[in-house]
Amino acid sequence: MKNILNIIRHDLKKITGSVVAIITIMGLCLVPCCYAWFNILSNWAPYESDATGRISVAVANMDEGHTAAGLSINVGDKIVEALGGNDDIGWIFVENDEDAIKGVYSGDYYAALVIPEDFSAGVLSFLNGDLTNPKLKYYENEKKNAIAPKITGKAKTAVQEEVNAAFVETLAGYVSDAASVAEANGLDPQQMLADLANRIDDLSRDLTSCIALANSAAGLTDAAGNLLDVSDEFIGSTHDVFKANDKILAEAQEELAKIKKADTSKLDDANKKIEDTASSLKTFDTVAVELLSASDLAYNTFLDLNRDKWVSRYSTMKTRADEQAKYLKEEGFTALSERFEELSATLGDIISGLEQLDKNMDYAEREPIIKKISEDNDKAKELTEKIQEQIKTDIDGNLETALANTRTSLSGFRKIMSGADKGLSSLGKNLGSYGNALSKLQSSINTTSSNLETLQDGTGSLSDILMNASGNDLLEKLNHLMANDEAAVAEYLANPVGMDKEVFWSIENYGSSMAPFYTVLAQWVGALLTAVLIKVRIKKREDLTNLRLHEWYFGRLGLYLLVGILQALVVSAGDLLYVRIQCVAPLRFVLLACINSIVFMMINYALVFALDNIGLGAGVIILVLQVAGSGGTYPVEVLPGIFRTLYPFMPFRYAMDAMRECIGGMYGNTYWVCIGILLLFALFSVAFGMALYSPARKLNETIAASKAKSEIML
Repeated sequence: MKNILNIIRHDLKKITGSVVAIITIMGLCLVPCCYAWFNILSNWAPYESDATGRISVAVANMDEGHTAAGLSINVGDKIVEALGGNDDIGWIFVENDEDAIKGVYSGDYYAALVIPEDFSAGVLSFLNGDLTNPKLKYYENEKKNAIAPKITGKAKTAVQEEVNAAFVETLAGYVSDAASVAEANGLDPQQMLADLANRIDDLSRDLTSCIALANSAAGLTDAAGNLLDVSDEFIGSTHDVFKANDKILAEAQEELAKIKKADTSKLDDANKKIEDTASSLKTFDTVAVELLSASDLAYNTFLDLNRDKWVSRYSTMKTRADEQAKYLKEEGFTALSERFEELSATLGDIISGLEQLDKNMDYAEREPIIKKISEDNDKAKELTEKIQEQIKTDIDGNLETALANTRTSLSGFRKIMSGADKGLSSLGKNLGSYGNALSKLQSSINTTSSNLETLQDGTGSLSDILMNASGNDLLEKLNHLMANDEAAVAEYLANPVGMDKEVFWSIENYGSSMAPFYTVLAQWVGALLTAVLIKVRIKKREDLTNLRLHEWYFGRLGLYLLVGILQALVVSAGDLLYVRIQCVAPLRFVLLACINSIVFMMINYALVFALDNIGLGAGVIILVLQVAGSGGTYPVEVLPGIFRTLYPFMPFRYAMDAMRECIGGMYGNTYWVCIGILLLFALFSVAFGMALYSPARKLNETIAASKAKSEIML
């Protein structure tokens, strides 16, 4: 111990007695710290609007607008108007697409967005029965900067959101205008269904009288003798009865013509929801394809920015499918209800698949999950198509068939009645041939009675369907909402689901998040520079008698540790007082910085002590490996396998984890566990340095001699 203290006292005396030594020590304390401070400040808020707003992205609007079905719109103008109020990116609006593309090619702009001439026409193509997906043109300069394309990716997301909002807002306004016109003309959809149901019910009751009349006429044929006695009176009265019934049936045909115009209102809600679902599923096809070929960074960007949005969107579609299944089941459409239940289950599988995705997954792990999500998405699209077909077949088609059968029955009955009237006229003129005429009349009346009973059953069922639809207040509520708050409906449809975000261990800015990495990196660099500038070897002196290996080792190590503690105090104080990073436990932060420097000094000292020049190279290699693979910038899960394997053995990991505890907040004993592991690294370095010194001595001397022989190396 005496020799160790003598070495330390002698080293301090030599330093204080030399101006160059003092300046060198000051440089060792300040230069690495400046590296940490400047890097933290340069990364203070690179992804906030104040910074990204200086990233130039050109916008060229070539859209000529379009008019279809009385609806005029220029989506390009709406996009430009919306982007003008968006400060996340530095939008630069240029005159034409040539200037925008040329600017990206030359590097004047990081990216460019071109809205083509037929963009609005593509948006409104569905009104003409031709579904065309409109496409924006996006150009990007990946050579100019590595990170800029990831930032400008926000531009694509912003534009897509603005296009969707403009499209939904326009459609909502169009529907609202149509509802206003209908209301101005006194057309209440709810009342229209009720009136139509009442008219059909009246027709059913009138048919009861017709059936009774036909049965009575059949009974009259049994009294043929009495018929002859009163033939003139019978023929006249019966002719009047047929004429009155013909008038009733003519009115019934007019009512059926009105039914055809109103029978689809029951299906509007189901059709709209399933069409919205189909549209979202088609949109996600592109996302799934991109995910399958996406880089790790793009994959993680999707998880950060878009995965929750898609989970929310699929959850909304699933809820709608559940509601529609329940509603249709209550209305008696069991087969169609089961289709919606199957669609809901498939959407649930997609949601589960998206939630399984994790940043810890490499490509091989996430590929089957993404493929399964894509397959489920295809299955959901197939189900939506089957549901649309089944709506037409089970409901719309059956309703149309019922109406057609009713019309056919009415027409047939009118013909029969007309034939019976002619038969009576012929009977009046030819009483001599009454037998044949009476037989024909009997057959006609029996057929008429059967047809009337069938017609009455059909009209009764149709009346019940329409009455149920009129009693549902959903149509009334939707009509009232569209008529009174168009803007609110448009906003809701464009953004149907909000999200409440709750952050754990919140960090105020990106610079504070990066402070652990750059601070730890500066401390390692400081330790490495110390090993380069301060000798490990000790000259023999009279006051050092019988100097043993461990005394030599710990004697000079004392100077290293002193420099390390000074470096730690300067860099930690600068982080807190000059850079002003967020820190919930400043005292623990300073303590940890001192421990980090002690551990890093001991590791680098041991390498140089045992391996001399080779040790310096090893310190540099360890530094490079830790910079690349310690998880300081990118999560270790996205790094190549070699770095994930070495990660548990990197001192940077535990030093940064402990610093994050001080900056973001303490969790359990994480802080102390990390310090304990760092101290184990220090103990291992001592054993390594002393154990390897003697075996490596000859190798070190050979390398030193070879360097001297070159006459160009220190």
